Amino acid sequence: MWTTLGNPESREAAAQETKQRTYVRGSIYDRNGTLLNSSEKVNGDRIYNSDYERAFSTVTGYFSPIYGTTGLENKFNSELISSKSTSENKRGHDITITLDADLQQSAYAAISDLPNAASVVLDAQTGEILALASTPTFIPSQLEDNWSEYSQKTGLFLPNAYKSTFAPGSDFKIISACAVIDNGVDGTTVHDQGSYTFKNGQTITNYNSRSFGNIDLDDAIYYSSNVYFITKALEMGPDNLRQSLEKFKLGENIELDFTTLNSNLDFEDERDEVIGSIAFGQGKTEVTPLYMAMACQAILNDGNMLKPYMIKSMVSGNGTTSDEYTDTPEVLTQVTSAETAQKVVSAMEGAARHYGFDYIGPDGWTVAAKTGTAQTGTSTNAWIVSGAIDADNGNTPKYIVVVMAADQYEDGIYYKNSVDQIYDALVTYDANKSSSSVED
Repeated sequence: MWTTLGNPESREAAAQETKQRTYVRGSIYDRNGTLLNSSEKVNGDRIYNSDYERAFSTVTGYFSPIYGTTGLENKFNSELISSKSTSENKRGHDITITLDADLQQSAYAAISDLPNAASVVLDAQTGEILALASTPTFIPSQLEDNWSEYSQKTGLFLPNAYKSTFAPGSDFKIISACAVIDNGVDGTTVHDQGSYTFKNGQTITNYNSRSFGNIDLDDAIYYSSNVYFITKALEMGPDNLRQSLEKFKLGENIELDFTTLNSNLDFEDERDEVIGSIAFGQGKTEVTPLYMAMACQAILNDGNMLKPYMIKSMVSGNGTTSDEYTDTPEVLTQVTSAETAQKVVSAMEGAARHYGFDYIGPDGWTVAAKTGTAQTGTSTNAWIVSGAIDADNGNTPKYIVVVMAADQYEDGIYYKNSVDQIYDALVTYDANKSSSSVED
């Protein structure tokens, strides 16, 4: 007779099924207590908040007796279907996440007309993920009715904001700029004639083959000179470039509380054209939008990369709060010195003014930003990586906003309106947050 006793995976599956038939599935809330996903009875249908259903679908995911789970519903399935509970009222853990429902809705709305995009908002001081939106998206409550359609959509259940990786293009230059300074090759200018020809005859041009003459690092960020970063990468050498980039944890798997974050850094060999391409965000380098938000946060935060997190608290059926998830910042690594970081932030502030980011909000936050347009065959990945800084409060970084649109035919700056929309929502979020703090 067949048995599960010798098969740990089968035993675990059987145990999970038993719990699912015993416990009411726990609820998922946003940071303010807004109910997102819930259940009313054991093994019953999942109920989704219709006001935010589509915006959150690529984060909280779905629960289906037929098709299983995705997102947080999958990652924390065990916790949602079991906990310390009274014998009369068995229910799983309730989970509160760091995302703000209204801010998530705004971050989604800013990219909702783009078929393959992402937007990310981080609290630069804590590492809390405040919004994490992706397209394509879906309606979880209609999953079973629309499964044939949903299952044929490429990438629908692989969220662009944190699971899919993309060539970054010129926004990667904020990372390369740290390498330029840290390896001591920022002291001389580069004569940019609009293109760089490698020894093998391959030629790389600036955007529209524009030439900028004698330029320094600030100019190279401002004008987004490929020639400058190729020249400086070859000047410092592949080993020094690699070591500097690896300080940003590029190429590592980064374990977060809700996912594993992947990126790709492949020098493949030490040919000049390989090293040069890496320096301006092309080649085989690939990152997630959440990763670029982390890199930007680290630079704005004097080189301290905080570990992003999404789980704010977890409460069992009898009201006990788990101590496994602590709502406190954690420094993941030091990517560069404070002195280097401040120089790069200054260059990014100049670029932001060039893009038209004068200030944001009633208190006049300044903006540091870098656009990127990665060539991917016949289309582009368009990026804007940015951060808001409270200049009146010791240049304290406030928020990080990243927007990425893949498979497009536009440059990164084209999506400035999407970034503006998110910052407008952030002003409201920040005001409400400040008001709540005063009341407390």
